[in-house]
Amino acid sequence: MAGHNRQNRHIRIERSGMFGHSKGMNRRNAHRTDMSRMKRMTPGRLWNRRWLPCLITSFVTVLGAFAQEAAQSLESWDAIFISGKRVGAVHTKVTPLEEKGKKYFRVEVTTNLSFKRLNDTVTMRQRFGTIETAEGEVLRLDTRTNSGGGEIRTFGDVQESGELLLTMEGNGQNRNATVPWGKDVRGPYAVEQSLARKKIAEGEERELKSYVPDLNKIITIKLMARKSEPIELGGGVKRDLLRVDSKVTTTEGSHIPELDTTYWVDEGGQILKTFTDAFGGYTTYRTTKESAEAPVGNERLDLLASSIIKTASRINASETVRQGKYTLKTTDLDLKGLIPDDIRQKTTLAEDGKSGTLEVTTQDRMSGPEGPETVAEEYLAASPLVNSDDERIQDVATTATRGVAGDWLKVVALNNWVSRNIRRKNFAVAFAPASTVVRSLSGDCTEHSVLLAALCRAAGIPAKTVVGLVYVDSLGGFGFHMWNEVYVNRRWVAVDATFRQTEVDATHIKLGESSLSTVAPYETFLSVVRVFNRLAIEPTDVQ
Repeated sequence: MAGHNRQNRHIRIERSGMFGHSKGMNRRNAHRTDMSRMKRMTPGRLWNRRWLPCLITSFVTVLGAFAQEAAQSLESWDAIFISGKRVGAVHTKVTPLEEKGKKYFRVEVTTNLSFKRLNDTVTMRQRFGTIETAEGEVLRLDTRTNSGGGEIRTFGDVQESGELLLTMEGNGQNRNATVPWGKDVRGPYAVEQSLARKKIAEGEERELKSYVPDLNKIITIKLMARKSEPIELGGGVKRDLLRVDSKVTTTEGSHIPELDTTYWVDEGGQILKTFTDAFGGYTTYRTTKESAEAPVGNERLDLLASSIIKTASRINASETVRQGKYTLKTTDLDLKGLIPDDIRQKTTLAEDGKSGTLEVTTQDRMSGPEGPETVAEEYLAASPLVNSDDERIQDVATTATRGVAGDWLKVVALNNWVSRNIRRKNFAVAFAPASTVVRSLSGDCTEHSVLLAALCRAAGIPAKTVVGLVYVDSLGGFGFHMWNEVYVNRRWVAVDATFRQTEVDATHIKLGESSLSTVAPYETFLSVVRVFNRLAIEPTDVQ
């Protein structure tokens, strides 16, 4: 673990990892059709039950040479449904361990998902693990992400000093972070552990702290036990289960509504059903191993189609729109701060934050006031996802800009190169690092964006990724999308390699941005999850 002491609280972990041996890490432009635009946008990242983490990971963990299993493992299986359609299952395994007379637990949570994105089927797997004391105190965590193009690993040990030393590594890059910790902080399995260890009574409230590695945040979970109610568990089976609602906030008190979950708990503290109001309803049911491992079937959820924000009025030739005015409406969101204001877009909201207008104007490379001469190093640095120091990326950046003078013309050349060369447009890969994309030359808008960011950084030009919405002509609404901003002429300028645009049209609505250089690069997708099936957009004046 780069720069970190691998020994912690008498637990010896081999360098190969904590659990199981790891396998090597090994819009259009003017002439493109509506289908081209549709094929390249993304519905965002899917989240699973354990805080619906925005990474869907392939994770392998082992205890190395450390401990002996002290007793039989406990296992459970839960089926996952999104918008009423089964998409996969969660397998949880808790194994007692013992070393030098001390008792520990290894907690492993494995999630398998399968769904459609238009004509492509996406299959994802996540395994997350912790080593914990008998009291539930986290000593170590380890997660590995494989979204179809190389492994990203995030792992760390809790130190005696009260800090978590965290490392994200992958594709030849490392990123380190220090997270203030406490003995009361639990892992992503915190709610299940709390309810199983001590029965919660009707009317009782309970507060927990849990660490979410995908966001690199410690969150506070407030559990509120309601009343028992009859719950349909499938197969005609009904049971009276205690309803427990949760409210999730940051440690500073900011609400994270997309993580709020309702649990239905039996007399033994086992969670038999959960519901999270995301993606049209994210539900899990306790089931058997056989049912959990059964094939999902042909009626898979089409996550992309279900994510489209339909509009009553169509926008014709959306790639030519230079100015757009839109009405925004929601019933249960606070739009304040959700859609950022910048040089391209400005919101005017009602007092309650549930409605308003948005104005978007196409900008060129010289629009707006000048900024500082330099920007933060993270927008130039190589990272596990934007690995701009990769040999092939360096070669492409050099070749594509040979003989080109000035940063802006280099951006244009690189933007055109990505647009021309990613020929296999598909949704089969969830999120590939730039080094994979530059070799496979396939993917959707996320791959275009990540590769362009890496090429720009390799050419010495600061670049970030942007997530948001774009109008999809053929689907008659706004879909989730990813593009870039580059820092030239002392300004952040929007460009879109997916649609070969260097002046991004005014149907692009920005929700968030990221350098993808931190140990929690997926945090920016929270804004996408937040508006899923909750935001209405209607064009009122587009030119």
